[in-house]
Amino acid sequence: MRIFHFGLREIMGMTIRILILLWLLVAPAALHAAEEIKVPFNFRWGDSAKLVEDTIVRTQAKVVERRKSGARDVLVVEGHPDPRLKRSLFYFANDALDEIELQYADASWDTSRLNGVFEQTRRNLDNKYGISRNVVRQRGDEADVFQTVIGYQWTQAYTSLRLFLYSAEQGAQSYRVLSYHYRGF
Repeated sequence: MRIFHFGLREIMGMTIRILILLWLLVAPAALHAAEEIKVPFNFRWGDSAKLVEDTIVRTQAKVVERRKSGARDVLVVEGHPDPRLKRSLFYFANDALDEIELQYADASWDTSRLNGVFEQTRRNLDNKYGISRNVVRQRGDEADVFQTVIGYQWTQAYTSLRLFLYSAEQGAQSYRVLSYHYRGF
């Protein structure tokens, strides 16, 4: 029977080899770090409502509504160059941009197509920003309307992004939207 007896020099040598091996295993993953979540349309968190509105006007989109949401002001914009971007909402707290919601829809998206677009978008965002966290998954009837809400979130130092699928169906009528919610901290 042999008893292993290691001296300090052997233990240090093994420790260094283990650390080098771990570094070689972890380094490739670090090289594929998540991209930074950027504020849409090249805005910055804290931009004023006037700056945002002036920029919107230059893109030929239109502010169709101004309203309050709690203590925040909201600009509702339609007429974006991308026909699937039906509406965007810009939220301001104390005249500082702190959230942007982008609502996408397409008349050709039935439930199956919307689910496919949503899942592909989620996978693309996972590849870009890291693994998401499911924040909501609900399906059910409410007043004869079958509703589905599914949402995922990516969070980084200064910005979070939530992706939501929302659909409501009542008989032959349906409403389906895919929305991105960017929020600054």
